[in-house]
Amino acid sequence: MAYPRHRSQPPRPMPRRSPSPLTHVLLVAVPALVAVAALRPR
Repeated sequence: MAYPRHRSQPPRPMPRRSPSPLTHVLLVAVPALVAVAALRPR
């Protein structure tokens, strides 16, 4: 029995619909740093 030749598909690049992890980190860290700076006792 002859099997058809298996062609491995080339890895597709990830869809860019979801934000990258770096974007998530910045979206969390930047407002936190601004809040810390604003709430610091002077």
